[in-house]
Amino acid sequence: MKIFKLLITIIFTSQLSLIAQDDDIFKNIPPNILDKANTAKNTAYLSKTEKEVILYMNIARLDGDWFIKHIYNKKTSFVSSFSSSYRKSLIKDLKKTKDHPMLYPAKGLTKAARYHAKDMGKKGKTGHRSSDGTETFVRIKKYAQGGYMAENIQYGYQSALDIVLDLLIDDGISSLGHRKNILNSNFSYVGVAIEPHKRYRINCVQDFSDMGD
Repeated sequence: MKIFKLLITIIFTSQLSLIAQDDDIFKNIPPNILDKANTAKNTAYLSKTEKEVILYMNIARLDGDWFIKHIYNKKTSFVSSFSSSYRKSLIKDLKKTKDHPMLYPAKGLTKAARYHAKDMGKKGKTGHRSSDGTETFVRIKKYAQGGYMAENIQYGYQSALDIVLDLLIDDGISSLGHRKNILNSNFSYVGVAIEPHKRYRINCVQDFSDMGD
């Protein structure tokens, strides 16, 4: 029993430390970057964490080199668990990323993402196809418009920054599709939904488009 209690204490303390670390990173974002990248700050239909997911994606798009120095490099204990080859390729890609259009929240895209996050979460499923077999873009276009669209899904992480870093590193995904979606300059709008998941605790769905509501 003592060992169990000690284990719980260690895990809880570790989680608090990680939360504090992310809070410190957020507090040290300079006003000029925060003002431009925090496009979702007044969006009432998004949670705090969903807003922060958009913020961190936008910082990577705005100034990849700043993102490396002041965000990525502050999360060494987290990123070190991923394959070095994927980490190195991310650094290379971020160094080439500068002044991409900011992603703005779109209600339709958020509805599409929310539907899928809840659907997958309740059923404990993974993937881009709905539980009833509906294809990804058929589902998204029920709620949103766009000629160019994409979707990311991340499972397991509760922190906005961990969600974004995991998708940017894209460990094990040879196409780097998640990373490419986040850094794709053709996208200007996004919907983000974070919901409970039956198997993975949390799932985050991001739907991207070149057109807003």
